[in-house]
Amino acid sequence: MKKLYVALYGQIVAELQQDASSTKKLVYTTEAKPAVELSAALPYRKSPYPKKQTMPFIEGLIPEGESVRQSLAREYNLSSWKNPFGILEKIGLECAGAVQFITPEDIEHYPNLQGELIPVSRQDIENRLQRLNTTPGKSWQTDRERWSLAGAQSKFALHFNQGQWYEATGAQPTTHIFKPGIYDLKDQALNEHLCLRALGELGLPVAQSSYQEFGQQAAIVIKRYDRLRLPNGSVVRLHHEDICQALSALPEKKYESSGGPSAVQIIRLLQQVCPQEDTETFIQGLIANYLLGAPDAHAKNYSLLHLPDGITRLAPFYDVASGIPYEHLSSNGIPGKNDGLEKAAMAIGGERRFGKITRKHWSKFAQATGVNEERLRETVEYMCVHLPQTLEKVCLEEQAALGKSELAQRLIPGVRQICETTLTMLDRDY
Repeated sequence: MKKLYVALYGQIVAELQQDASSTKKLVYTTEAKPAVELSAALPYRKSPYPKKQTMPFIEGLIPEGESVRQSLAREYNLSSWKNPFGILEKIGLECAGAVQFITPEDIEHYPNLQGELIPVSRQDIENRLQRLNTTPGKSWQTDRERWSLAGAQSKFALHFNQGQWYEATGAQPTTHIFKPGIYDLKDQALNEHLCLRALGELGLPVAQSSYQEFGQQAAIVIKRYDRLRLPNGSVVRLHHEDICQALSALPEKKYESSGGPSAVQIIRLLQQVCPQEDTETFIQGLIANYLLGAPDAHAKNYSLLHLPDGITRLAPFYDVASGIPYEHLSSNGIPGKNDGLEKAAMAIGGERRFGKITRKHWSKFAQATGVNEERLRETVEYMCVHLPQTLEKVCLEEQAALGKSELAQRLIPGVRQICETTLTMLDRDY
């Protein structure tokens, strides 16, 4: 039997065990319920959690994408890229959130495990971005599959302190994530930065981002909300899980259309584990993603924060990007308007198509979730009026980054059209 010790907020709380047949189970090892549990789907109990319940949480900690996992397997000389246990043995000290996986060889040194912060130059960062960004040409054409797969792959994390970037090794935490954007789409990283800024200007909680150039390479640089720098300069981890993990759904089930969590299920979860205001915030984010024509707002792109005092909150929004600027390729590679990018990842009252939601759908959504229908309508109206204006303001402020790009000209009119159509459809029942 192989095992990894599972630590959270400085306490060993569980073991991840794997037998000779690679079957995994998770066992809480504390005598009493810890202040913070590993997952909303894995509440404290004495009996082990079997593989079926363990794997959604574990798989959610491993980078998505076959090519990424194969790269990790090569880097760490693993026999198989398909075994998350082996990957966590190598990278489990720095996962999303505060959870850490510690080998039996290292457990005697916990919580004083060491690591290094190795300075990296802007040239080093440019080189890393270049390795991720190998497509010779970018276009304004895509399809849902390419959007989703590529979006899961191209990123890396570094530590930032007092004007210097560092590679974090061992138990050292990273503080920022670098994303060059979906590899073959023009200005996709800038698209994400603009959309996040617009939501932030509207008062929604978002991950802080900047759009930076490193030589010939550009990236959206996102400050990790699950890392907190203290006044003494040290960085602490905050526990986080995505909604797939919280609802015990495997990453491949992240889309509602693939059997994954729906907006209604997410709201019911939030109503159980978070303050009421977080349900309202999620609904605002859901509406904003819809009005932006964002096709990838699936369950892995919403998360929970489990704070040290035991309070659970909806995490800031992240991975928000509009599909409007891009021509949608059909299955035969011809640009068209029938592709999945014309639909939201989650239905509202049974409808996913952008610009097709009527009063009937909003009413059905309100009834299914128990939210106030009049309050919901007011939120939709507010977003429809203010989102286009806010996005236009953000684009003006980001003119230096936009330069000669067509992005704003492609993005703003499309968002305005969806907003105007949605306002009109609020008074239709068909």
